[in-house]
Amino acid sequence: MQRFLSGITEAALNGNGWKKLLNPTVARGLTAWPKGLSDQERHGVRYDYDGEIEIGGIIYHKFQMQANAGNGIPSTIKRWRGAKGGTHAVMANVLVRKDGNKQDVRDALTKAHKEVQGA
Repeated sequence: MQRFLSGITEAALNGNGWKKLLNPTVARGLTAWPKGLSDQERHGVRYDYDGEIEIGGIIYHKFQMQANAGNGIPSTIKRWRGAKGGTHAVMANVLVRKDGNKQDVRDALTKAHKEVQGA
């Protein structure tokens, strides 16, 4: 699972996905990244915006990492989804520092992905 998720981190950082996590333009409950249905199926996960949260005087954008639906998603995510409660189960919470930078997004994804337990 961790090797798979490191690929997700790189995919978000290599394109413009990190900008969507750094400065979300979607309303709470909507998917910030990946945007397209084909990308959601290819990556197998999505990051739904869950508003802002303050921790220790620092404001973070909170995202819920969730497994996608569909038969074309990677088998790693299919197994997790089947064992852990479906497409609405939260795999991890991602906290991205508001007004941060690309490294803050990398750090947030890496930290959150380490919390995901395999199926």
